[in-house]
Amino acid sequence: MDHFRPIYIFMLVIVLAISACTSKTAAPPPAASPTSLPTSTSVPTETPTSEPTLQPTIFPSPEVTSTQSSGSLQLPIGFAVFAPSGGSAFYYDLHGQPLIELQAAHQGIGPNDQAAVAGPLTGSPTSSIPPLIYYVFENGGELWQTAGESNAVIRAAPNLLNIISAAGKPILSFSLLEYTDAGLLSRVFLSDLQTLPTAEAIFNTTNSQNFAIESIAIAVKDDQPVGLWYTTVPYGIGGNIVFEPRQSLTFLDLTNFQMNTYLDTTKAPVGISIDQSWFAYTQAGGSGPLRIINNFDPSTIVSFSLKEGSNRGAGNAIFSPGNQYVAWKEASDADGNGTLLQTIRIGSLDGTLVSEIQDTALLGASGLEEAGWVVPVAWLDAQTLALEVRNPTGENSSILSAKYDGTGVAYLAPGSFIGLLYP
Repeated sequence: MDHFRPIYIFMLVIVLAISACTSKTAAPPPAASPTSLPTSTSVPTETPTSEPTLQPTIFPSPEVTSTQSSGSLQLPIGFAVFAPSGGSAFYYDLHGQPLIELQAAHQGIGPNDQAAVAGPLTGSPTSSIPPLIYYVFENGGELWQTAGESNAVIRAAPNLLNIISAAGKPILSFSLLEYTDAGLLSRVFLSDLQTLPTAEAIFNTTNSQNFAIESIAIAVKDDQPVGLWYTTVPYGIGGNIVFEPRQSLTFLDLTNFQMNTYLDTTKAPVGISIDQSWFAYTQAGGSGPLRIINNFDPSTIVSFSLKEGSNRGAGNAIFSPGNQYVAWKEASDADGNGTLLQTIRIGSLDGTLVSEIQDTALLGASGLEEAGWVVPVAWLDAQTLALEVRNPTGENSSILSAKYDGTGVAYLAPGSFIGLLYP
C-alpha cells in the first residue's frame, strides 16, 4: 500500500529567487485524453453524526509559539521529495529546478508519510530554509531534523504512525502507538518545532480492535493551532491494499477540547481541502462513489460515480487551491493477473467530471518502463496537478505535472513526494 510504512527520507546552490527560475519539462508525453461525462448523481441529504466514535481522555494542549504572520491562503512555491536512492531530500521550485539538497541520515527508500516540512521557505534579504522532520528506525524509532548538511535527532518516537505539518508553519502533529493489554494505545501530539523535543501528547486513546489515530490536517488561526482533524486506521495489517482503510472523521477543537464527529465508522475520509472547508469520502473500504461535502453546510453532497470497472474503489482525493477542482485515483484489477490499472480523475465541485488520465499516459514523461503506482499528490496552483509515478518495485519514482483537463503532462523531478513548500 502507498503508506504502510517503510521509511524515507550538501547544500546545492540555493535558488530562492524563484520567479527567476526557468522551466524544465521533458519531451511531450502521449497526451492524456480528457473525458467529459455527465454531472453528478443527486443523492439524499446526509447529516454527519454528532456521536463520537472514540472517547479519548483529553489533556491540556501544549502551548504553540509561531512567529509566522496570519493572512489569506497562499499558493505553494515549491515541493519536497526524497531522493530515489535514499539518504537525502531535495527542495524544488514549481518548475522542477533544485533549490537545495538536504542530507537525511538513516533515511531509507520508501513512501513519505513519515516526514514533513516544518516552516516557510523565504527569500532575500532574510533567506530561510525550512527544516525537514523525518522518522527513522534507529534506537527503537526517532524523529530527526535536517537543514542542509546538518542532521540532529529531536526525540525518541517509538512506533510513529505518520507526521503532518501545517502549510508553511513550524507546527506538526503525529501519533505514537503502543500495544497494551487493553488494546492499541494512540498518543497524539500537536506541537511547534521549538517545543517538539519535550512535547507531551494532547490526548491518549486505547482501541481494543487495534485501530490507531491518524492526523489528517491541522487547523491554524493567527499562527496558533486551534484544531486537529483525524481519522482511525487499522494498525499492523498487510495484504494487497490500494487505499488506506480509514474509518471516521473527527475534529478536535482545541479552544474547548470538544470532539465533533463528521463521518462515522462506515465512511472513510479520503481528502480534505487546504482551507478545510471541504472533505471527500467513500464508504469504508474504498467502495461506492466518491462524495464531497462542505463541512459548514452538510445539506448538499456531490457524488461522483465510480468509473466502470473500478473494482478496487477510489481514494487519494486532492482539492485545488480555491476549491474549484478535486482530483482522485480509482483502481481496478481488470486483467485478472494482479496488474493494477489506475486512473486519475478530475472533477469540479459542482459535480462535473472534467477529465481522466490513465496510468499508461504518464509513462512517457516519467522515464519509467512500467507504472506500478500512480497517485495525485498536490495541486501546484489552481489548475496544475502534481502526480507521483513509481515503478513496480518502488525503487524509482518521478514527480509529474498535468493540467486540470488532462493535458500538458510534464516531468518535474525524480523522487517520492513529501510535501509542498510555502512562503
